Formats: sequence, structure tokens, C-alpha cells
Amino acid sequence: MDQRIRWSRAVGVQSELVAEHALMLALTVLRQGTASVRAGAWLPRPAIGLTNAEVLVVGGGGVARALLALLRPFKVRPKVVCRSGAPMAGAEVGTPDRLDAWLPEARVVFLAAPLTADTAGLIDAVRLRSMRRDACLVNVARGGLVITDDLVRALTSGWIAGAGLDVTDPEPLPPEHPLWSLPTCVITAHCAGDMDHAIGPFVDLVRRNIRRLANGLEPIGLVDRDLGY
Repeated sequence: MDQRIRWSRAVGVQSELVAEHALMLALTVLRQGTASVRAGAWLPRPAIGLTNAEVLVVGGGGVARALLALLRPFKVRPKVVCRSGAPMAGAEVGTPDRLDAWLPEARVVFLAAPLTADTAGLIDAVRLRSMRRDACLVNVARGGLVITDDLVRALTSGWIAGAGLDVTDPEPLPPEHPLWSLPTCVITAHCAGDMDHAIGPFVDLVRRNIRRLANGLEPIGLVDRDLGY
């Protein structure tokens, strides 16, 4: 790749959409919505709520910030793990070395981190086994953050209560994959964000970056080649 070319990310243009989807997946899993739909009979499920729950968000970007705002009315106790450890309003923030200490405490774990050499396979069998048995894992980032075979084992063995996945590894997920048949797993087809509904913010970002470049400033969302995002 030509090192003279600088790339920037579409920072924040779909954050609210993706955060809404993440919240929908979490509530569906907690309320056992998929099991109810598949039951084909009148089988009431426990009224499991999100209010006052311990929540962990892995990733500190725009989706994480939008998600924290959506979670505020639920009075959750949020923690955020991100590379920088920079403060975020309304949450306790730590660097990645805090992940293994905070993971066992969370009722809901949201994955909203980029896929890099450091984060590939971040959620494996060891970490899944460390989570609460009533925990819900939600991934709206990249499928490669989770080792899929380990997640299947975690769900079938009851290590965690459920998972909500907008992304998978492999992707698309083959029709015969065991995740499709698990009543504790909710899967959507990488559709949390939609450019058609984010074109306004995207155009605004492009305009702002053109102005910044014209004024000799770096563009918003400049990609760090060493970090991979």
C-alpha cells in the first residue's frame, strides 16, 4: 500500500443505529425472545430486566458512547474497556488489562471494538467460562472478535445464558451452522448499520474533512496504520 495515501474512517456516522441494534439484541436475549418465537405455543418467559445491571462495553469509539447514552435510562452500572483508557461520561473506564477482572462481573457484555491483531479471538473459551452463567454476550463489531466454536460450546454447555450477534465468523454464517439452531442465540445479518440511513451524517463528515484539509489540519478519523484502524 502506498504509504503516502492517508485514509480516514467514517467516524460516528452510524453509531446511533448500531447502538440501537445492540440494545435490541441484548433485550431480546435477556427476555428469551427467540425461544418464545420458536415455541409455537403459549409459554411465558421470565421477566428479566436490564435495569440496574452490571454492563461491560469492550471498545471506546462512537458506538460505545452512543450505547452508554441509550443505557442511561436503565440505570445500569457500566464499565468500558478500551485501548486508550480515556474517560467517558457515565462509565468507569479501564485499559485492556482490566478485561479479565471486569468480564466475570457483567450481566451484559457488548463488543464494539475494531478487529485488529490484538483483538482477534478476544473472546475465547477461557473468557467465556469466566463469565456469569446468566450473562448475555452481544457482538455488533466484527465476528473475528469471538472464537465461534468456543461460543457454540459456551451456549450449549450453559457457560453463559445467551448471545446476540449481528456479526459472525464465518460471515455469512452457513445455513447448517449450529448457532442458527440454538434458542439462546439471536442472529441478525450484519445489518445494525445502514448507509442509506446515515448518508446525512456521512456527507457532513466529508464536508468537515475537506474544510480541515483545506486549512492544513488532519482529517477526523485518520487511520493509524500501526493500530490497524
